[in-house]
Amino acid sequence: MTSPFPIPSDPEHRDRAPRGDGPRARLRGAARFRVLWRLFRDEKDNPEPFYSFLAREAVDDLEYRHGPLRDQRIADLGCGPGYYTRALRAVGATVVPVEGDADEIRAGGGPDDLIRGDATRLPVPAASLDGVFCSNMLEHTPDTHAVAHEIARVLRPGGWCYLSWTNWYSPWGGHDMTPYQFLGPRRGPELYERRHGPPRKNRYGEGLFAVHIGPTLRTFGETAGLRIDDVEPRYWPWARAVTRVPGVREVLTWNCVIRMTKEGETVTDVPGAERHSDDLPRDPEFEEVLASVADVEGWMSDGQARRLWDRARALEPGSRIVEIGSFRGRSTIVLAKASTDEVEVVAIDPHAGNDRGPSQWSGPAEAGQGDREVFVANLEQAGVAERVRHVREFSRRALDAVDGSIDLLYVDGSHRPTEAAADIRAWGERVRRGGTLLVHDTFSSAGVTLAVVMTLFAGGDFRYVGRVRSMAEYRREDLSLMARVANAGRQIAQLPWMARNLLAKFALWRRIGWLTRLLGYEEGDAYPY
Repeated sequence: MTSPFPIPSDPEHRDRAPRGDGPRARLRGAARFRVLWRLFRDEKDNPEPFYSFLAREAVDDLEYRHGPLRDQRIADLGCGPGYYTRALRAVGATVVPVEGDADEIRAGGGPDDLIRGDATRLPVPAASLDGVFCSNMLEHTPDTHAVAHEIARVLRPGGWCYLSWTNWYSPWGGHDMTPYQFLGPRRGPELYERRHGPPRKNRYGEGLFAVHIGPTLRTFGETAGLRIDDVEPRYWPWARAVTRVPGVREVLTWNCVIRMTKEGETVTDVPGAERHSDDLPRDPEFEEVLASVADVEGWMSDGQARRLWDRARALEPGSRIVEIGSFRGRSTIVLAKASTDEVEVVAIDPHAGNDRGPSQWSGPAEAGQGDREVFVANLEQAGVAERVRHVREFSRRALDAVDGSIDLLYVDGSHRPTEAAADIRAWGERVRRGGTLLVHDTFSSAGVTLAVVMTLFAGGDFRYVGRVRSMAEYRREDLSLMARVANAGRQIAQLPWMARNLLAKFALWRRIGWLTRLLGYEEGDAYPY
């Protein structure tokens, strides 16, 4: 789609609004709740303090998660009076303010370069945005599916989306009709209008629609190219466990936030959001690298390779990647090709003939030396031999060979529970705050699963992001007690899938044909990974 509205690329609209005075956006816990409640009580008569507070808070949070917003190209969907547009521009972002509500536009007070647009048909070119910010617009749009597809269309690969809305059965879901919405989307509005007349704005079916959390998660989770990273209540994010409970979440969440990334891989972050797709967003460079490692022996699906590629691709110069367990270089080549020359890539593997694959926990030294020779040859053929520092040592003995912090850690070493747990603990301590930990075979190897249960399920340092098949992704963060409980629950939810994988391995090993076929495999297939 070509756009009649050019996206601003000059500094004309930047830094026009100061961060402003007022309540600190970094308040936490009870203090934050008190400030929010005080401001919310006056929201109808004096909306500026409430929404300005939320805008500053949102910008601080986005910069924490996605790095500096300066020079990022961001759409503010449903920008209204422009609170979020001004806050984003105050930190140097290039913002496209889009508003489709004629009443909001006539009322004025919004950005002077506001674009009249429909969120289901955005006047923005495909793959042109680094981020999409959408606050309290979804419940005013009749076609959630179309909004999801438009967000996926306009975001570049690796781009982010922040989406929040007031879910229908929350305490304020009916807006002016509250609490009549609890009678349902048909009877509630009818009874309200019979007794009070039409609401002053956002009449049901015209400017307000019943948007529920469960169906919305399924809609965005099934949209090709979008990955759901997190779901939380906007006003009490520490209680994100609530969003995991169908029914209860529709009432207690009040205002729901979904955080997404432009990708197209298997996602299992939230119930109802899982999808399996080999239709990854086109990336010619990645496809070329994937083809180059097609004949390199190893256990890594295309989706897992894409996750490694995307995480390494996003690293800044001066970053460090550490891989534990390289085997013959399949994943090593992907990591080295994805990152720039200024990113250090360290591959740790003793090549001792051990842990060479499923059921190959021990082996002769000759086999290990052969793996080493093939590893070096594969890196040379791929043109990355000079990019990779190989530490030929057992991981527990290699800690002194790497100084400083790690930005991306990929663990695919020993599958014995004690040794795998030691890798996660010792090397995980080196991952910087905000850095990424990827653990292969988390949900297909009993040993690795046990190691993850011992180290990450109830830990307070790594938040579970999701998985690509059996490869789990974590982000290093400081987790509160409630966040730790929710984090453990999200990982426990994957155990039935892991049990299926173990059953499939048993069926393949024992050649039980009927059970193998029942689980979706054929005799002779590789073990699930």
